[in-house]
Amino acid sequence: MGKRKSQMRMVSWDAETTRQGRRAVKIAAAKETARLRKEWKTGGAEDPSTGLVKRSFSAGGEARARNLRGSGLVSRPVTREASTFTLAGAFPWVSQSGLGTTRAYIGNVTEGGGMWCLDPWEAYQRELISGMSCVLIGTVGTGKSTTVKAWVKRLVQAGRQAIIMSDAKGEWGIVARALAPAGKDPEITVGVPGRVLNPLDSGRRPASRLDTDGGEVLISDEEWVRMVRSRRSTMMKTIVQILSGESMSGDEKLALSRAITDAETACGEDVAAMTPETSIEESAAAAPTIPDVITALRHPSAETEEFTAGAGRGVANTLTELVEGDLKGLFDGRSTLLFDESLPMLVFNTRPLRSLSPQARKIASHCVSSWAESVFTNRDAGQRVAVYEEGWENLDDVASLERMVAQWKLARDYGLFNILILHKLSDLNRAGDEGTRARVLAESLLADTDIRVVHRQKSDQLKATGELLKLTTSEREEISRAPKGHALWKVGELEGRMVKTVRTKLEGELFDTDHAMTS
Repeated sequence: MGKRKSQMRMVSWDAETTRQGRRAVKIAAAKETARLRKEWKTGGAEDPSTGLVKRSFSAGGEARARNLRGSGLVSRPVTREASTFTLAGAFPWVSQSGLGTTRAYIGNVTEGGGMWCLDPWEAYQRELISGMSCVLIGTVGTGKSTTVKAWVKRLVQAGRQAIIMSDAKGEWGIVARALAPAGKDPEITVGVPGRVLNPLDSGRRPASRLDTDGGEVLISDEEWVRMVRSRRSTMMKTIVQILSGESMSGDEKLALSRAITDAETACGEDVAAMTPETSIEESAAAAPTIPDVITALRHPSAETEEFTAGAGRGVANTLTELVEGDLKGLFDGRSTLLFDESLPMLVFNTRPLRSLSPQARKIASHCVSSWAESVFTNRDAGQRVAVYEEGWENLDDVASLERMVAQWKLARDYGLFNILILHKLSDLNRAGDEGTRARVLAESLLADTDIRVVHRQKSDQLKATGELLKLTTSEREEISRAPKGHALWKVGELEGRMVKTVRTKLEGELFDTDHAMTS
């Protein structure tokens, strides 16, 4: 008992003391010891060494409420050393942030819960991206449709406009009508008899363009004429190549170009006289049609006949498929389909085209895209989002790829932002074998895309996706197990973020693509 032992009275006895006597002495000594202990604890006893009254407590201290009695020792911190790679995995509470942009809320970053907002024009101004294009990837049932609809809808609500180039499933119409003013129909249905779309419409003339230094230059009459004829020639050449399955010869290209010019003259169209104020209806009323071009091919001038040696007749016979085949009555007359450019979202409903042959669908898609681009591919059309649903359908066609690559590269000049939707990146292999022009164009399309959104990928697609997008090991693991509605967002050279798309109750009803399966 330490010092307490020194305060106890010592007892002794001699040999003659009886057993009972010794017991009595022990009892008396124990009572005295107990008294001394009590006096010591209550302060009534003196410390013989100092003569001061002292109190003693148990090991835990005096029993008082909230006296924090107990050990107050602070242990010395332990220093540990590790690489930043190891620490990144050992401390998962280090959270990721958003981009700091304020428009177009999409969802929350899963590592930290921060808001994820992305407006392409704002990101471009902040130099987060250098190109205005996005590829969005996801297998069926991973939530990619909800993600792109939520993003585009909120961009429109933030002041942008959108155009859906091909709605083969008829899912975008309800979203566009929810955003349109009362009494306005934002949906343009293609593929129904009596609804004609003329792919040779000149479109709206832009007032200016950007030069190589980024300055604004007025477009002259000659330049506008050249732009219209180039677009028409490119579109018609693409159709001929799709129908024939072969590249056009030099004689055929010359015959077609001159036939387009002759058709313009025969119709009395004066492209140079158009101004930026000329309405779409006025320009469409004077535009030549595909039957006009076929007639000019079959009755060329003597000079053209001499130079082309009758090559135009074969081209005319090929184009006759548009007038007499599956596409009869859809693209062979003056446009009866017009749209209001002021609407926040426009949708080309191509669902009726699903009953056509793959070749006819491809031609129809090209005609629709060319016609739409003739209207909004100018700097006066405002900032628009162009969505290419089921983009994989165009990846096995060189002519369509060439048009899309040109569209991607000119997006900044036109104020456009392109979104290409794919099921998987291996769809790019549809373009052709390694080293072919089609494959080079498809890879160029991906290289010019600064925003990549990747939903859950199947195990057999992870390697190709990781290599093409240069994903880290952790990013590959994330997309391999991403729940529905979660996606990896790669913006420019920034670290990827896993984002959970958030939708409202109303948006859930608008975006529901499982209605046919669950109703």
